[in-house]
Amino acid sequence: MPKKTKKQKILAAYRKKLQLIEQSSSYLNKPSVKIEKPTEKNEEVKIETNQKELLVINQYFFSDLRKSLFLTVFIIALEIGLYFANLIK
Repeated sequence: MPKKTKKQKILAAYRKKLQLIEQSSSYLNKPSVKIEKPTEKNEEVKIETNQKELLVINQYFFSDLRKSLFLTVFIIALEIGLYFANLIK
């Protein structure tokens, strides 16, 4: 079963809020409360901030990956050097 996207999660949360408000208004016999629907600007801002956060996370990931690869190559080269040093002795 595929995971929900962020938009689907937001829509599900709004549907739940709408259901709760409709249920509470039917119990109280009051007119339904108007819910402010999400505007596209809000969604765009959320998407942009999420993309910025992903960029920062990706930068850290790639910098850590580069350091790890460098250390791995250095250690392997050191071991090869020590192996040949022992052969010469």
